Amino acid sequence: MMGISLLITLLLSGLLGALWPQGLMAPDLFLVLALLYARGLPYYLGLPSAFFLGLVQDLLGYGLLGLHAVGLLSASYAFYAASRRLAPGEVPGVLFSFLWAFSAKWAGYFLVAYWLRLELPAFLPLDLILEGLFTLPLVLLAWRFGPPSPRP
Repeated sequence: MMGISLLITLLLSGLLGALWPQGLMAPDLFLVLALLYARGLPYYLGLPSAFFLGLVQDLLGYGLLGLHAVGLLSASYAFYAASRRLAPGEVPGVLFSFLWAFSAKWAGYFLVAYWLRLELPAFLPLDLILEGLFTLPLVLLAWRFGPPSPRP
């Protein structure tokens, strides 16, 4: 099941990359998949799978090896932390856990960029907000039609 969802994510990511308008941040489908795995797997399996997904994203995007891996690992860790404290099936809990994970993903990116002393591109807060707004419906759709969470 995990291989099929990764294949679907890769196909949709390639399709979005070709069709998405230039200069506009596309939804992060790998974040959607990492949070779907985090929702359905215990933390000792969800965190390594998020790191692996980030490595796959780095290899496919010709980026710095480990940048997306740390971002998705941070997002999954934040999701686990938020979902332990909130009701998993209710809308405020789902929205807050996504917002917390999305913020942690970008904090992980900036942490790696700072650690490697990289020059940060000019990010506008509007870009991050738009990426979050484009990713949120896909997360809700994946949670609605994805496998149910085994955790109580």
